[in-house]
Amino acid sequence: MKIVRIFADQLFAFHYENEGDNEYDRLMELWTDVSFLKLYCDKNNILDISKFVSGIIRDAEQIQDYLDNLNQNEEPYRHYFEPLKDSENNKLLAFQKGKIHRNRLRYYAIKLGSNCFVITGGAIKMSQKMLDHPDTKNELTKLNLAREYLYKNGVFDEDSFFELLIE
Repeated sequence: MKIVRIFADQLFAFHYENEGDNEYDRLMELWTDVSFLKLYCDKNNILDISKFVSGIIRDAEQIQDYLDNLNQNEEPYRHYFEPLKDSENNKLLAFQKGKIHRNRLRYYAIKLGSNCFVITGGAIKMSQKMLDHPDTKNELTKLNLAREYLYKNGVFDEDSFFELLIE
């Protein structure tokens, strides 16, 4: 497992050993892959496949544009990420979700500082609660494993995170 820089010193993503790319890029590829989305429809009993596929692709483009704009305008990524639950508000290495109004895609991340996040994964939001769908339930597991990895490597804030990246 390694961590790669996505945008400046503010947005990073995990690159898991069993994956060909980091989570930011891997998910963006999936969310814009028509074949993957059609299979996802079959697996999740979605009837209007065309509407779903075009909607998810539009949502992915919206997220990519939004994050690109934050980067270009040097605005904080906390405009995109928010605590996964209220109980995460004041935690060290708090769980976050990337959210845009009326967008079904979520990046999940760990907050390392006031404006520093590392993406652990993401999913198409298919249920209100994460535990109610296998994909989001898996993402919750990945969040926990990523936070555990950071703790084991001495990361408890932004400074210790950058020390880990240097090693």
